[in-house]
Amino acid sequence: MKILQEKYPKGTLKGQKSDGRYIDGYLYRNLQILAKKIVEDMTFLGVIYSSTYEVGTGKSVLATQIGETWSYIMKKEHNVDVPFSIKNIVFRPEDLIERSFEVPKYSFLLLDEWEDAHYWSKLGITLRQFFRKCRQLNLFIMIIIPNWFQLPLGYAVSRSVFAIDVKFNEGFERGYYSFYSFPAKRKLYIEGKRTYNYYVVKPDFNGAFTDGYGVPRKVYLEAKRKDMEHFEDTKYNLTMDEIELNVKREIIAKLRDKWQGTKKDFAEGLGISTRTLQRYYNKGNKAKSLEKEGKTSLTDTYSNKPIAIGTIAKGSKSIGGIAT
Repeated sequence: MKILQEKYPKGTLKGQKSDGRYIDGYLYRNLQILAKKIVEDMTFLGVIYSSTYEVGTGKSVLATQIGETWSYIMKKEHNVDVPFSIKNIVFRPEDLIERSFEVPKYSFLLLDEWEDAHYWSKLGITLRQFFRKCRQLNLFIMIIIPNWFQLPLGYAVSRSVFAIDVKFNEGFERGYYSFYSFPAKRKLYIEGKRTYNYYVVKPDFNGAFTDGYGVPRKVYLEAKRKDMEHFEDTKYNLTMDEIELNVKREIIAKLRDKWQGTKKDFAEGLGISTRTLQRYYNKGNKAKSLEKEGKTSLTDTYSNKPIAIGTIAKGSKSIGGIAT
């Protein structure tokens, strides 16, 4: 089916024969179900990975197309404007929480694939902190990962509502994917993880997508390049405890002036005491004061090291009891 006819008049996209961008009808209807339910105080998590080759399959292309489709559906279903732009894309787990406070309610937020030595550890920690206290933001979050079986179990089995396997076709041809509903992706993870077998369960449906990011290509590539350059030197051999502590410090530094609840709730969400939280607040105040004087940076004061950067189905079936 075709959508976004005004955004993409004929001739805008390569090989385009009519106005609009193509999206698989089954995928559209599943996104439509989520859009209808998100206004009922829901937050959703979707996952994109690749089973055929971990890089270059087009995961970011499809994810950004889903992002612009989500904006289209929310406007159509609820007359709610939730624009999708480069501001809806982050490249590090730590930035996911901060950005969630900057986009409108019901927005689509994409954590694009970005790996360093501790990517998976920081991803799990960040998602845990996010879902403890950020449900009221009512966001549709999508994360891109290279490998489905490395996702922390809780998010693969319970938290995520669907998974999409973006893969090459014969001859390394891009533009194909398989969609796994809640029960299908749960079975895929539990039964397939032991031997990394992606064929233990059939997808609910297979789909295809065309080329072209859902945001301007030049803007997207520039944002990703800047993020990579900025953090390419922050590589340290840290323990799990050090990683988690640094992530919590980063979250506090980013959200201390944005958090709307009590400090007690904030501390509980991070799994620390209010006394510890207050100590971090005090360090933050001192850091800001010193930073104005040009003596140090906020990150330097928090740590002596820079913080390293880490049932939907087709047809008449349903997701979580919601009929399609």
